[in-house]
Amino acid sequence: MKITIAGTLLGCTALMLGHLNSDAVASRGDSTGCNPDVIVGSLHNITKYGIVGGISAYAVGTTSCNQGCDYLIWEQNSNLHPTIGQNAYMVRELENGCTRIEQIGMSWLKHGFCALQQQLCGPCDNPGGFGCTDILGWNCSDPYDSYFNGQQNNLGPRPEVNASIGSFPWPFTSPAYPQTIGRRLQIQNSLLDEDNYPGLVRYFVEGHYVHPEDAAACMSYNNASYRPVEISGSGNNGYNINLTETTRQMQPAIFAWQEVDPSVEIREYTLSDCAQSGRNETFFIGSKVCQLDNGRYHYEYAVYNLDCDVSFSKFGVPANDADNIYQFYPKYHSGDGVSVSRWSQGIEESMGMMMWRSKTSSDANAIMYNSMHTFSFDSNAEPTEGQAMLGLFKSSEDINIDLVVPSPVDPIVPCDGDIDGNCVVNGQDLAYVLGNWGSELGDINGDALTNGQDLAIVLADWDCTCQ
Repeated sequence: MKITIAGTLLGCTALMLGHLNSDAVASRGDSTGCNPDVIVGSLHNITKYGIVGGISAYAVGTTSCNQGCDYLIWEQNSNLHPTIGQNAYMVRELENGCTRIEQIGMSWLKHGFCALQQQLCGPCDNPGGFGCTDILGWNCSDPYDSYFNGQQNNLGPRPEVNASIGSFPWPFTSPAYPQTIGRRLQIQNSLLDEDNYPGLVRYFVEGHYVHPEDAAACMSYNNASYRPVEISGSGNNGYNINLTETTRQMQPAIFAWQEVDPSVEIREYTLSDCAQSGRNETFFIGSKVCQLDNGRYHYEYAVYNLDCDVSFSKFGVPANDADNIYQFYPKYHSGDGVSVSRWSQGIEESMGMMMWRSKTSSDANAIMYNSMHTFSFDSNAEPTEGQAMLGLFKSSEDINIDLVVPSPVDPIVPCDGDIDGNCVVNGQDLAYVLGNWGSELGDINGDALTNGQDLAIVLADWDCTCQ
């Protein structure tokens, strides 16, 4: 069964509301239900570890804020603590003038411990104790330096966490990992070399928290924040990533695309009502369409899964022609059990869609929570409001989503008398019939003979043009 999910259009207004928040003061949420509410209040420092095989490793410091009105359990030796993911993104200008966002790196998950009671979010007048405690008070903040977020032995695999309900096994699975780059935020050095991108290029980092009590309170929709960074240094020693500006609180990094290019459209979708289902299931799709010099259109899409545990295994938009087909996705690593296989891609004529599909096996490179895939292609069809398709990986269902897609292109209806195929019946077609009279070459009606019947067809269609 297919269902259609309407998206909420998020334009520049929603984006600017996020920018009004500085790293010092978090925007207040709705606390009437007296629930805890963890957010990423600040991304505050970055550590670089080294290079192995053209891959550099980093860690990003995160400060969490409990902006709700109840305590959050922060126990180290149980599954009542947060997990913290770190990601990196690039927004760049293409040769055709369009823009694109790509997730260029991801880490394993830092498991939280020791909640300090600091004041990034406010006065912290309801602390969960003093010093290093197992409870984070409300209006209190807890910092993790990049040193702690990069501790390899305390980083667990992403696939074990169910972000929709905030659950994960304890202790987490801990396979052997490579030194230096294992489990940390990994980025291919070539992706940080700005000389590889002649147009505009901007970089961003993101932090994301998952906490069981926050999820139970249906507050997971605001758990990701991002911040701009600049690249310096050289590839030989590993590029430096330097924080700039302020943290865009409670905004997932897909909004960095719209920050760089305000014409990008971003829509928010939910698979279910958390108050009814008990599952946090929010995702976003960004889109950008550019008309090319040759009259064709370039379509860019970014599918960002915030907290849908079901994950996504296919993405398709209506199209009957496509070329310059492209996809980009983050690379899982360090033995977390997720494939890095490319999705299949191409026009599926039976469905009338441009479709990308992941593998169907359990290790498929599906769009997991807190990750993003980028898709693009060129088409002769101009954009219109329509429906795209998204496949749910764990439930094997397909859903329809409202989105800007290529408009249907009517098939060309030829004229019967157009022998030379130039979409008009004129003297050239008449000359061809007369010049091949009595042979098969000028035959139109299929009787293998050019004669008066073929001449009559040309004359009847005179001045006809293809439709």
